[in-house]
Amino acid sequence: MQYYYLVAGLTEYPFDIDNVVSGGLRVDVPQIKAQIMGELSPRDRRAVELLYTYYDIENIIGHVRGTKLPFNELGNLSREEIAFLTDRKGGEGEQAGQPLPEEMAEREAKLALPGAVRLVIDRFRGHGGTDAVPEPDDFAPLSEDDLERELFLSFYKACGAAGEQGGGWFRTDMWPGGFAVPEYLRTWAEYDRTVRNIVAAYKARQLGLTPEQKEGMIVEENRDVRDALIGGQAADFGMKDRFPYAEELLQVLETEDFVERERRMDALRCQMADDLAEHDYFGIGRIMDYLIRLNILHRWASLDAEQGRGNFREMVSALTDPEKIAESVGGTRG
Repeated sequence: MQYYYLVAGLTEYPFDIDNVVSGGLRVDVPQIKAQIMGELSPRDRRAVELLYTYYDIENIIGHVRGTKLPFNELGNLSREEIAFLTDRKGGEGEQAGQPLPEEMAEREAKLALPGAVRLVIDRFRGHGGTDAVPEPDDFAPLSEDDLERELFLSFYKACGAAGEQGGGWFRTDMWPGGFAVPEYLRTWAEYDRTVRNIVAAYKARQLGLTPEQKEGMIVEENRDVRDALIGGQAADFGMKDRFPYAEELLQVLETEDFVERERRMDALRCQMADDLAEHDYFGIGRIMDYLIRLNILHRWASLDAEQGRGNFREMVSALTDPEKIAESVGGTRG
């Protein structure tokens, strides 16, 4: 579907991180997102919901781990819905005054969440949540340490599930009722996963982690790609021919100051998003490109020129500091 009037009416905000951090540029991204969602077809609206499942996963992980990272309001699910999904255990709802299990399942089924992600949460909660009988490996108990990797694996699988292609769309059954994933979202998810994995492999190489420790950091099911990221000796982890932005990404990772590195990383993401939408200017690809750019600005908008910048350094340090990464995977430096 083409959105000529919607695209023509979109306010163009400059990708100016400094102006956003200082408060000179204010963008109400949740409101803009809601307005755009109201103009989309049901199929496109569901595709955008899938894009924003990324933030639901971040919120799920933050809730389970009890981190100090702020709740991301861009996700589809509220705080209460996140808590409902993750905290409920098997058998809950049978006490007096509590909803019946059938009522709880019905409530959960109404949430905007892909089936693949639901399955991971069911594994974490320790009980089955579907009528289907999955393979034993797919339904093994899941620890908190493995939750993040499995959630993102399920997200990328939902975005890029192989299936029949038609008109730039890919069929997936990993969302309730099944629907077609637009090519833009499929490719964006592939790019995002590749960036995540190269960053993880780069950090693991810096730390001198063992292959076993690296396994838990890589979100990838393709065995050849996993082997290259975990044990490959090439400077680009063998990704140069697979990922068109590999060289630019590795240059970004060599930036010493981690705040500046995050700036350059987000600028690269913005370039990736723009390039993907080049041939879908009035379609859902252009809409997603616009939203992705605003999502990046929204992350920086939580900062102010002084105190916020310090908070951001603390937050990024928790995600990128080598000692903390090594500790999280049970490793040590060197």
